[in-house]
Formats: sequence, C-alpha cells, structure tokens
Amino acid sequence: MNTDDIEDRLREALRMHAAEAPPGAAMLSTVTTESARRGRRTLLTSVSTGAAVLVSLGLALPFALRSGDPHDGVVAAPPAVAASPSAAPALVPATVPAAITFPFTPSAAYGAPTVMLAGGHPTALQRLKDGTAALTLLDADPAAPTSKAVATQSKVQGRPATLYEWRYSDDDPGVPYTDLQRTLVWQPTPTTWLTLRMNPAPPESDLVAYADAVQPGALSSPSPFAFGLMPAGWTVDNISAAAVTFCPPGVEPDEAYDNKIAIMLDESPATEPPAGDVPAARVKVGERTAWLTTTSEVQFLRVPTGDGHSLLLQVAPKASLPQDELLRFAAAITVTRAAEVSRG
Repeated sequence: MNTDDIEDRLREALRMHAAEAPPGAAMLSTVTTESARRGRRTLLTSVSTGAAVLVSLGLALPFALRSGDPHDGVVAAPPAVAASPSAAPALVPATVPAAITFPFTPSAAYGAPTVMLAGGHPTALQRLKDGTAALTLLDADPAAPTSKAVATQSKVQGRPATLYEWRYSDDDPGVPYTDLQRTLVWQPTPTTWLTLRMNPAPPESDLVAYADAVQPGALSSPSPFAFGLMPAGWTVDNISAAAVTFCPPGVEPDEAYDNKIAIMLDESPATEPPAGDVPAARVKVGERTAWLTTTSEVQFLRVPTGDGHSLLLQVAPKASLPQDELLRFAAAITVTRAAEVSRG
C-alpha cells in the first residue's frame, strides 16, 4: 500500500470521527505548535458550525500564522511562491454550482441531512442518536476499502448489496484507528452506486435498516460562495458550508486541501494585518484593502467582508496564481447566506 492510499484511509477515518473532535481553536493551536516543531505535514480540520464537514491531511499553516506579536510589520510586496507554468491559467467565467444536489433521501427519523461535495462525490451526512451516517453517491462500483476487507453478500430493498468489514489498520498498522468498520455498497439505479458508513460501526442489520429507508428524492444545500471567475481547466472537488476547494490540472480530487486553493469564511475581520512571524502585504481586492501573506509553502489572502468576518484564500504552491490573477479571482467571490465560519 503506498503513501497516498494510507493517507486516503486516514483521511476517511478522520472525516467519520470529526464529530468527536475537540473545539477547533484549541485543537489546532496544539497541532500547529507541534507541526512547527517537527517541520512536517499535519492534520487540517475544517469544521462548520454544528457539523463536521471536511477533515483532511493538509497544511496547518493558516493557524500557525495567527499567533505571534500583534505588532508585526506590513510589507509592500510578498516574495513569490514557487509555481509550475501550468499553475498560471487564464481566468474564465466560473462554472461552480450554486447548490449541491443529492438524489436520495434518508430516513426522516433523524435530523436533516447535510449535503456536500466531498472529494468530487455528492455526499449526505446525517447525525444519528449515537453517531453519524454518511451516504456517498458514485458512478462506478467502488473497490474494497482495504486489501484485507472481508466481503459478504447482503440485500438492500431486495437488491444485491455487498457488506465490507475492515479496519483502517489493515494495510498500515501505524494508523491509530483499529476499531472494526463496516461499509455497505449497493446499486439503487443501473448507473449509480451508494456507499453507507456509520460511526461508530453498527451491526449489519442496522446498516441494512438504514439503507432500506433511503428513497429517491433530491436533497440540496447551497454553496457558501458565489464565484464570478475561476482558473481555466480547474475543477471544484469539495463544497461544504465551510469551504470550497479548487483543483489545478494534475491534482486528483480528494478531501484534502493540499495542492489546491481553499476558500473559507474566517472569524477574523481582517481590518488589520494578521499577527505572525511572516509580515503581510497590503493589497487591493476590488475596492477592498486585503492582506496577502506568502511563505515558501503557502499563501493566505484575507479579504474583509464588512460584517466582522473575512474571506480567506489558502493557496498551495501547486495551485499558485500570478498575484494580479489571484486578486481578480478573489474580487469575484461573493459570500452567500449559506456560508458558515470555518472552525479549523
């Protein structure tokens, strides 16, 4: 099993356990301090108010940069982030959907589901009495979760289904989650597949009972941002109430933030330069004064929204844009009423 596969397994484990995470600010303070000490990639948790929406392996630097002397200076221009030639596309009219639609409806016995795009796949998360359920829509029969997953035949609504029993540690004993997991896979239509996971993993009978209650019927959640422009040839692979991510060509869609541009609503007003060891440059985004912080590994653009919050763009080197294009891209983003402050 290669490193990417291991990260995929860990990322999925973290997403399913996100509701159990401690408050974002406290956890991230600890994580980023340790990250700076060790000089390695860390866990980035993006959690919207009231619901865990994305948990991924990525850069934690946005939070590290928020600490430090509040009197740090402002610079006239930031150093450049190294970028490949393919990371400088033209901006074109955006094709980001105004809402994410999930074409099935789970049982009304629990709370209202949250619909999102996760790793390029429409996903419905629902809080249960003692955990969470995640339904994911696919256009192909998914592979087994791990090389050691045990598959047994089951049925959902009278149709053939496959139940996988597995552990995150199957392919890497170093993964900290060792509890038994269960994934139920079935084909509700000739061209679509659904996967069902619950956390904590219940008996097969509970999974089947939940799946039996899933019926056709569209669910929809609006996007937190409206985009006027986007880089040509890029794709959007994550949309939740807390964040949207853009993938440049050559980066596979997944639930991570690394190698992408991530757009979030931040809790800070961004009316002053951000505190931290790296000074920020004062720039103009449309008519607004914004702050651009640049390191060798990431850029952060903070744009005041005028309501006590700010638009935060996290830009990885592989997703770097020329500064004038980045500012034009940001100027064409509008925060919608659906946006929730990112808690991580």
